[in-house]
Amino acid sequence: MSHRSPAHSCDIAIVGGGAAGLTAACAMAREGLEVICFDKSFGFDGEKKGDTRTIALLQNSVYLLQNIGVWKKCEQYAQPLDVMRVVDDTGRFPPVAEARFEARELGSDPFGYNIPNDRLVSALAQHAEEMPNITLLPTQGVASIDNLASRATVRTVEGQSFTVSLVVGADGAGSMARREAGITTTDWKYNQTAIACWFSHSLPHKNISTEFHRTSGPLVVVPMQGDQCGLVRVETPENAERLMSLDEKSFAGELQTAIHGSLGTISKVSKRSAFPLSGLVANSFAKGRTVLIGHAAHVLPPIGAQGLNLGLRDAAMIADIVAKADMRAQDPGSMQVINEYNRLRRTDILSRTFTVDFLNRSLLHGWFPPLQVTRALGVQLLKWIPPLRKTVMREGIAPGSHLPPLMHAR
Repeated sequence: MSHRSPAHSCDIAIVGGGAAGLTAACAMAREGLEVICFDKSFGFDGEKKGDTRTIALLQNSVYLLQNIGVWKKCEQYAQPLDVMRVVDDTGRFPPVAEARFEARELGSDPFGYNIPNDRLVSALAQHAEEMPNITLLPTQGVASIDNLASRATVRTVEGQSFTVSLVVGADGAGSMARREAGITTTDWKYNQTAIACWFSHSLPHKNISTEFHRTSGPLVVVPMQGDQCGLVRVETPENAERLMSLDEKSFAGELQTAIHGSLGTISKVSKRSAFPLSGLVANSFAKGRTVLIGHAAHVLPPIGAQGLNLGLRDAAMIADIVAKADMRAQDPGSMQVINEYNRLRRTDILSRTFTVDFLNRSLLHGWFPPLQVTRALGVQLLKWIPPLRKTVMREGIAPGSHLPPLMHAR
């Protein structure tokens, strides 16, 4: 942890030290800005903390981590994703053919890499700690944020006060920074619970990520290093509770059946975590002297690896806008910065939110025959028309416009 005495006046305050917040901190500090980041702790042991998630980083997110100097610290734990399969496992009529997307159709790079969440966050925290213009400040919490006309004031529950030009809210779905900025949300709940863990298997995964679409929700299997895969399995709350109560052997057996034995014998299941699924989108992504990134701005179901990758695009975008403002000797928290961030992020966030929500609801309510026919026809068109398939793959990885410069290969 940073042992530097925090300056009580700096350029940027970031509330939240998860992956999105730390990425924003490193990206802005790289441009010479003075940054302070608040969280209860920085970097953690996923097994001890019960975080059994893995993160599928799409290629543009990997470019971002490379460009800010973090990727070299975590690539040893990452596994490339060369093929993405989408399998209809709903049993509905008409059946939907398997959709298979291969990264080689777009070039030599994989779609991205899968990495344990704790490894990613720890690498980001270590890198931030090494940067002289970032202060990582452990705190029991931020008590208040005053968005004043000329500066913002951030106060911790311990009584410390910091004056900054811009506040970046990266403190999750229940964001205190969002609330203090007076930003409202549209939120909703699903009658679904997601189970996350990783497991070993006897057949090679061949760098293939598979998303099984089921009536209870998606079941996603993503390759890890060695003969291991990460799992996100969405179930009804009742079945999720039953699955969480099973012993390791019974859980492995049911999982082996659920994925149709595609990875052989399943064993060595990690500690499991479960969390209810919900959706959220902020009604504004910036207000006053506060911008929102990551789950403070949007929460999506685990479909298509969109969640954290969307948050990393938030981080890269605000870093780019602030860096340009700083080069022009402008206030990093000016109304021009706030309005530009709000405008540039709106289309990407709202389109991804709508698409992922629609796909999830189509699984739950896909008994509606025209919807099932549309899904079946759409997949067939992707199989028959390579240019259309490539367009869908490119859009799935990143938006076609307004991709921040930090997310391009260099």
